[in-house]
Amino acid sequence: MIKVLGAAQSRHLEEKAVQAGAKLLDLMENAGSAAVRFLRKQYDLAQKRCVVLCGRGNNGGDGFVAARRLSECGAQVIVVLLDGLPATDNARHMYGLLDNTGVKVLRYEDASAYLPSMIESADFILDAVYGVGFHGSAPAFLEPVFRAVTDSRGVTLALDVPSGVNCDTGAVEGPCVMADYTVSFSTLKNGHLLQPAKGCCGQVVVVPIGIDLALVNAQESPLEVTDADLVRRVMKPRNPESNKGDYGRLLCLCGSEGMAGAASLCVRAALRGGAGLVNAVLPRSIYPIVAASAQEAVYTLLDWAPSGALAADAQTALAEALAKADAMVLGCGLGQSREASALLRQCLMGAEKPIIIDADGINLLARNIDILKTVGAPLVLTPHPGEMARLTGRSVKEIQLHRLEYACSFARDYNVVLVLKGAGTIVASPSGHAWVNLTGNAGMAKGGSGDVLAGLIGALLAQGCKPEEAAAAAVWLHGTAGDRCAGRLSQTAMLPGDLIAELPGLFLEIGR
Repeated sequence: MIKVLGAAQSRHLEEKAVQAGAKLLDLMENAGSAAVRFLRKQYDLAQKRCVVLCGRGNNGGDGFVAARRLSECGAQVIVVLLDGLPATDNARHMYGLLDNTGVKVLRYEDASAYLPSMIESADFILDAVYGVGFHGSAPAFLEPVFRAVTDSRGVTLALDVPSGVNCDTGAVEGPCVMADYTVSFSTLKNGHLLQPAKGCCGQVVVVPIGIDLALVNAQESPLEVTDADLVRRVMKPRNPESNKGDYGRLLCLCGSEGMAGAASLCVRAALRGGAGLVNAVLPRSIYPIVAASAQEAVYTLLDWAPSGALAADAQTALAEALAKADAMVLGCGLGQSREASALLRQCLMGAEKPIIIDADGINLLARNIDILKTVGAPLVLTPHPGEMARLTGRSVKEIQLHRLEYACSFARDYNVVLVLKGAGTIVASPSGHAWVNLTGNAGMAKGGSGDVLAGLIGALLAQGCKPEEAAAAAVWLHGTAGDRCAGRLSQTAMLPGDLIAELPGLFLEIGR
């Protein structure tokens, strides 16, 4: 498991290290030195022009160390104090060590007029203004400085996190440094993985700074990165003496006239995901289309009476299918008609087995969100940002600025597993634990990709996986399949159905 920490967890890790005998000054020395070591491996630093932007806190102290080390490498180094003299004891100590070195120190107020041009002509810019404790918006006076960093021809290296990034949430609410590299100390941080902050980090490299690895691994973290190991934990080897009943019966209530493809993709993904039996519940009118592409499923066909209500025999068939199901996918291509709304209510009332609600199911829920609090069964919701905005009454922009925060709060408030799709899909559980996914690409931004994901989550749920683990594992599989499709077919030409075709190869590798 890749360790990912927020600001509080990072501070706690340092406290544990000090209790174990480490000295904060040594950790600061190691951090600044490690950043320069990384640069030296990539570039020749001799006689290069380096500008180190430093704040008042300990991140600035790391910058003072880096400036001294750069000077020892033969670089021409200028430190710019963007917010006055250092304010912490450790940073003041490292600042004092710049005396009698070749490092030139400038105060922002004395250099503001020509600082942008100095930055734009630098070979290297080190960002040590704000560290993991930053939140909110950087002051307006820094906007031209940060813009100059972005426009510079030089290489920009951020220490721990780019300045202006919220380490915990990934939010960027004002001016921000756009880095080519971010050297993160000891562990990854939330902001390295969450948009929009992730887009500011460039290539992220984790470097040790002298904290014992056992302490790092023991540090609790509410955020985890999805990976193949998670899928291996979730996907148990199959018993040679098993039968289809051992791998669950999944009910897929999907599709409507004009939306047969959504049902087909969901059902096919569920079949490839290993469910023992997939029962597709759909309108009789689209049965020939779906069945032609998913012959291995069984079908429960729905008819409606002239009054608009579900016909009596269809009511009975649906009730029987619900009683037998081990899990259910609800919503892919279902439509938002009055009939679809009635089906949603019928399936949720008295439900005891896990339910994945996707697409139209989510849009129907948004009309009466409090119905979620009356459902006793485990629920997994899979909104994209637009659907999440409808669920919460927030704007898409606000959702995207605070993806982790909104995903976790919604999961907690409504006691659901929330899969907030998009670049860096987040899976949040009611307990507060969350996963962020690093697989996938823009070629998956096509209608039908979400139907594949819903079917895959449903297959894992039917096989007995915990809802949050099923969702996190399916998201990784889905994104990894997308990356392979992009490599084989291109992001432009790949289709959602191609993701399903990649699953067998993925399962083979995981099984090995």
